Amino acid sequence: MKIKRPLTIFAALSLVLLISNAINVAVSGGKFSSNYPAVVCPSTPKDLTTAISMPSVKSQIRPIGTKSLSYIPTQTLRYMQAKSPVVLESQGATPIVWQIRKGVWAGATLCSSSQTQQWFVGGAADVTSKGRLILVNSGLSSAIVDIEIWNEIGPQPTKAITIKANSYSEIGIDSLAPGSKAVVVKTVTRAGRVTSYMLDERGRGLRALGGDLINFTAKADKEIFIPAIPHTVRKDRSKSVELPHSLRILVPGEIDARVTVTVFSTDGTFIPAGLENKIVKNGSVVTLDLNPNMPASKFGVRISSDEPIVASVFSQTIAEGKSDFIWSTASPALSEFTLSTSGLSPQLIFIGQNVKVELELFFGNGKRKNLSVKGEDIATVKIPDGVRSISIQKAGKGIYGAGLIATKSGYGYFPLSPGSVLTKSSVPMSNIRVLTP
Repeated sequence: MKIKRPLTIFAALSLVLLISNAINVAVSGGKFSSNYPAVVCPSTPKDLTTAISMPSVKSQIRPIGTKSLSYIPTQTLRYMQAKSPVVLESQGATPIVWQIRKGVWAGATLCSSSQTQQWFVGGAADVTSKGRLILVNSGLSSAIVDIEIWNEIGPQPTKAITIKANSYSEIGIDSLAPGSKAVVVKTVTRAGRVTSYMLDERGRGLRALGGDLINFTAKADKEIFIPAIPHTVRKDRSKSVELPHSLRILVPGEIDARVTVTVFSTDGTFIPAGLENKIVKNGSVVTLDLNPNMPASKFGVRISSDEPIVASVFSQTIAEGKSDFIWSTASPALSEFTLSTSGLSPQLIFIGQNVKVELELFFGNGKRKNLSVKGEDIATVKIPDGVRSISIQKAGKGIYGAGLIATKSGYGYFPLSPGSVLTKSSVPMSNIRVLTP
């Protein structure tokens, strides 16, 4: 009896283990499907021109707002978009959107997949404002979006917008917070598949004051990196005049923030006077002067805070003799992805303590070229003409990047950030055993 009882317990434990292993095998036998979500490109407002850099002539595209939901090949690497936004099966490559008012201003942004929330730090809602917020619902059901607004006074009433399926809406910025000189807009999607874009265009009477597309930031954070800010020096008779910059900050929480701004430049890393442990009031949009006092070049900034913030830099520029302005926005840490650049030759700027980035360039004629970008604090590289796409193969830890484009119409900025990331979902599996009682 003494031997039989332990043998019984051992046999029971063995049976339990065998059943557990069988269950684990059944669960692990599931299959998964990996794919890149389609990206959405913004609409083209009246009297503007939009060109989208395509990954391939076979890239599949469909316009928003049409009855047909079928995708068709673009048959070009430089897609001239009509009025409506488009949905693009880019297969992991991120297209650059280049939008201009010919001879007046230019701006750049990235086609992006649907987002739960987006922050737009920039723009105005006063008498000079001609900007607009573009909400694109690429889904097949109605969408609901909450628009939260802050200005120099404080938070403004939230507006709820309903967008019909497979459609888009353009909302004037001046209608969101009338009379505001500085705004921050946050869109929160409560239902549907919505991607938002923001256009800042200004004019006084018949005089155009410039314009830009404001790239979004995904979230408020305690440390923000803005990698590419053009510092322009204008010749004014017998002296040189540095065009100004301003830093726009919002502390959306309930506690004031203590902020320090560090400049990354070819002259070294330094903190501008008055921007160390600067107290920034919460709940209202704050504008600070940013004057680095340096020769014409490109620089980046790191904004450190003890409370989550959102921020951007407004810069007056001159591109090929044309006055314009741009909004340089926050960029996430650099990751491996592919950027479509057909028809453009941007300058890429990287910042970090020790910049090491490996790039692979794909030319329209089928050739490839590898580039290694290295530097202390900041490093730049000019992408030559004829490059169809740029693949970031490897990047060191703590590196941030953005691109600048200069043309006769004006200046454009875009962060080096993937428009969509690889997602994995489980694939349902049929099992004949579930039909057997």
